[in-house]
Amino acid sequence: MNKKIIISLTATALLATSLLAFNGQGQMQQGNNQGIKQGKMMQGQMGQRRPMFLHMIMKLDLSDKQRADIKAIAKKSMQNMPNPHDAFTDATFDKEKFVKLANERRDSKAQRKAEMIEEIYAVLDSSQKKDLKTMLDMKDMMKKKMMLNSNCNMQNCNNRR
Repeated sequence: MNKKIIISLTATALLATSLLAFNGQGQMQQGNNQGIKQGKMMQGQMGQRRPMFLHMIMKLDLSDKQRADIKAIAKKSMQNMPNPHDAFTDATFDKEKFVKLANERRDSKAQRKAEMIEEIYAVLDSSQKKDLKTMLDMKDMMKKKMMLNSNCNMQNCNNRR
């Protein structure tokens, strides 16, 4: 009798732990998926594939030639960027060079981005430019709406807590 109880408890524990492990790092599917959301947030912060503007451009109805041209323009823009990591060598670190390169990178960022957008904008046709403007306007409206909602929550709307 004692053996049967121990065996059944062991089997139940093994089954429960395997179900939890299978269900995504110990989290129940119908429950709170914080681990999954956090992973996506970290991926968004650390591994952004492309800037938001390029992401919006790629959503347009582009021809294969336009896509290739835009990718080449973006790649060229990235290659011209000063890299502060050039201040590191195998044995030394040049602080002055690092500061100089980091400052150059920061100071030229807006100029490089404006040049890239200008070149990409020239590749688009008139209907694509109109669609892009609509997308940008929608993004602004969504951002304003989100800011209004977050301000309401921060200031305890209608004196609620």
